[in-house]
Amino acid sequence: MYVAIIEMPLKENMEEEFKTWIHQTNQILAKQHGFVGRRLAKSEDGKYIIIAEFADKESHHKIHQTPEHHQISIQLMNFIKQGPSRKFYDIISQ
Repeated sequence: MYVAIIEMPLKENMEEEFKTWIHQTNQILAKQHGFVGRRLAKSEDGKYIIIAEFADKESHHKIHQTPEHHQISIQLMNFIKQGPSRKFYDIISQ
């Protein structure tokens, strides 16, 4: 499994709308081969991350080439103050 951790500074008063958008776009991404899931998390100090899981690195790369993902990336910018910070991980043990 391949995991992306995406940290983003959410605009003020956008949390509820962002949660709805995450749910809606998860339904779109769920149709993509190799997409496992995506969750939104919030730290105690108010920072937000998205945890996105893919079957493997190749699936992650292919999904990012789709028109659906391109639209989702454009829409994301409506919710965040600046570009997201991304880190990627291979799951090596469960």
